[in-house]
Amino acid sequence: MNLLDDKINLSLSKAECLTLFELLTKSYEIWRTDNPNDSSAAPLQVNAVERAQRVALWRLEGTIESTVVEVFAPNYVELVAASKALLERDSKR
Repeated sequence: MNLLDDKINLSLSKAECLTLFELLTKSYEIWRTDNPNDSSAAPLQVNAVERAQRVALWRLEGTIESTVVEVFAPNYVELVAASKALLERDSKR
């Protein structure tokens, strides 16, 4: 099993989760309107205009940083590249 397939648990408050969920779903809806067939390589923009949205994103980032030790690994860049390749491959299944 690939180390990058390991599952982790992140701890966020319900308020943080609901705020992030709303932000991400609205961002996806906007992107999907411009990319109805998913044929464009246009980036999905997450536009956190409200302070609460930014706070939730910062807390998510902090939770990931304190949970995933690989963010401090000397081969971090390679791990990120491998992670992206894994997710890209998995999305095509």
